[in-house]
Amino acid sequence: MSLWSILNTDSSASSSSTTAQLAQAMQAAKLFASGKTSIATQATTSDPAASSVLITVEAKRAAATKEDAAKSVSALASELRASFDKQYAAAGKKNSADLTALSGRALATVALNETNQFSKAEIAAARLELRARDRQSTVSALASSDLTAASLKTYSRDLLTARSLMSNEEQRLRASNPGLR
Repeated sequence: MSLWSILNTDSSASSSSTTAQLAQAMQAAKLFASGKTSIATQATTSDPAASSVLITVEAKRAAATKEDAAKSVSALASELRASFDKQYAAAGKKNSADLTALSGRALATVALNETNQFSKAEIAAARLELRARDRQSTVSALASSDLTAASLKTYSRDLLTARSLMSNEEQRLRASNPGLR
């Protein structure tokens, strides 16, 4: 159930279900505020004890990163092109692909466009997604503790470590684009 649907439900429900809905809305708002949006897949049985499975965006990115590492740039670009086209067909409009679950290497492949398979809008969207991830990482690191010299040192060390572990495509993109350094 999305936050929007929770907020737009009928308010004449009993107080216990309203309390449960409020708790769900608060949990969804906390996840959204922390950048850890998730997709819930409800069990289709009528069993009230059936559980939900939450797959976070971070988990999807980690799986994509592992899969993409084994692919060549051209194979990855072709796969991304097919995925974008499928998403466009499903949505009925161009430039509506969801980039949030893509790996950093996939985003860099789109942004570099070395295979000339992507539009200017897709390239801009990939760069925007990378910037958003960097911004979220920075905000999370700075908000996680008091701002001290030691916390800044730790953040800088973690940032350098993360950059050294990036794919060649990500490193080349960041070297060529000052907005992503």
